[in-house]
Amino acid sequence: MKRYYFTITYLPKNCDVSLLAGRCIGMLHGFMSSREISNIGVCFPKWNEQTIGNQIAFVSTDKKQLTNLSQQSYFEMMAHDKLFYLSKILDVPTEQNEVMFIRNQSVAKAFVGEKQRRLKRAKKRAEARGEVYNPEYKFEAKDIGHFHSIPVSSKGNGENFILHIQKIEKAESLKNQFNNYGFATNQTFQGTVPSLNTLF
Repeated sequence: MKRYYFTITYLPKNCDVSLLAGRCIGMLHGFMSSREISNIGVCFPKWNEQTIGNQIAFVSTDKKQLTNLSQQSYFEMMAHDKLFYLSKILDVPTEQNEVMFIRNQSVAKAFVGEKQRRLKRAKKRAEARGEVYNPEYKFEAKDIGHFHSIPVSSKGNGENFILHIQKIEKAESLKNQFNNYGFATNQTFQGTVPSLNTLF
C-alpha cells in the first residue's frame, strides 16, 4: 500500500507545541468530518517522553486528500506568517516502523473533572427516564502508561477538551482507518502510521 505524508513544523522557538498540535488536529477534524473520510492519520515524528515535539505529520494513501488538507487556509496563513513550515507531499519511505498514536479515552476517566462530567451526564439521563439517580462508585486501579495531552476546541459546541494520546511502538499490521481526529482508538479504529522519526 503506497502512502504519502506532509509535515508541519512549528517554527517559533518557545511555542506551546501541544496547543499548536491541537489547532492542526482541529483543522484535520473539520476536514475529515465534512468529507466523511477516515483515511488520514496523525504522526508525531519528534515524540519523546517529555513532549510531542515541534512537528506533526499527516499520512494517507490518498495523495489528493492530503494536498487538499495542506491547502487549508489556517495552514497557509501560518506558513505565510513564518510560524509554520509546510513540507511538500512526500512518499512514505518503505523502511519505516509502524506505530499507532491512540486516543485513549480511558485516561480522561482517571481525572476528577471528567468523573464529575460523566456523573452529571448520567444523572441527567436517569432523570429524563424518570428514574432516581443513585450512583455507585467502585475504585478500580488502572495502569495507564505514558501519554501526552493535547487541547482541542470543538467548533460544534464551542467547548474545549483534551485528547490524551499514547504511542504504541511496533504496531503489527498496516491499517489505514482512523477516527475523525486522525488517531487510532482502543477498539474501533486501528490505523497505523510510519514513525517517520528517522527522517528528521
